[in-house]
Amino acid sequence: MESLYQVVGISRQGFHQHRRRLQWQEQQVDSIIERVKHYRQFHPRMGARPIYQLMSAHKSDQQLIEHLGRDKFESILITNGLGIEPIRIFHITTYSGAFRFPNLTEGLEINDINRVWISDLTYYRLLDGWAYLTFILDLYSRRCLGYALSQTLETEQTTMKALKMALKTRGKHNFDQQLIFHSDGGGQYYDKGFLKLLRQYQIVSSMAECVYENPHVERFHSTAKNQYLIPWGVNSVCQLQKRMPQFIKLYNQMKPHRSLKGKSPLDFEKFIQQIPLCQRPVELFKKIT
Repeated sequence: MESLYQVVGISRQGFHQHRRRLQWQEQQVDSIIERVKHYRQFHPRMGARPIYQLMSAHKSDQQLIEHLGRDKFESILITNGLGIEPIRIFHITTYSGAFRFPNLTEGLEINDINRVWISDLTYYRLLDGWAYLTFILDLYSRRCLGYALSQTLETEQTTMKALKMALKTRGKHNFDQQLIFHSDGGGQYYDKGFLKLLRQYQIVSSMAECVYENPHVERFHSTAKNQYLIPWGVNSVCQLQKRMPQFIKLYNQMKPHRSLKGKSPLDFEKFIQQIPLCQRPVELFKKIT
């Protein structure tokens, strides 16, 4: 063996050190894969980068990825068949009317919650038909404040129900500054009863001309369906009713967001309360040209 070491130009000690490093790296990869599979039990289609952020935030996982960059972590997942392929599907859920409120978010800068709420409806395919999901998010923190599950597109079962939940979540009768409610031009958003409830809380309506003027909620729809509900195998109203609260809890409390410095919506809301208003990050709405 000594002559062989001399031929390849390494020492016995160097060979065994290299072998131990390889063994440690294999054990590290196995441990990472095990932890990723654990997170995927709750977040079945969460991508490599959000999982990397989750592991970075947990002391028990930090040692596993301490000297491992994000790109290398992502490469490990892909190599071991744990990459995520995007899913793209489309179905019309709202029908715009002739009337629209102006888009009040163009060029707007916000640095606090309860400045802009965003909302939209999306469909969800079941074994025996369709269900419709309505969501309301606080744009600054990305927190889901309210939602509605329905099998019709009636206002009382969609936007009205979700709005009442959002108002209850915030628990405020009056907001510190005027709150903008931003949506598309669907009829559920200019229904008389819905607008009356907005006026009761002095909330002003804003409407997008196209999906590009309300991209955050579109992304949320994709997350809800393609990363959670579909992988969970949800295919009936009964299953939706059971799974929706679970999804909202996981999304609000655990799912990291790049735009929130890797924090979940609830953690971000707690984080900003410790920062003076003038020092908080600003969300800027660029005009669509």
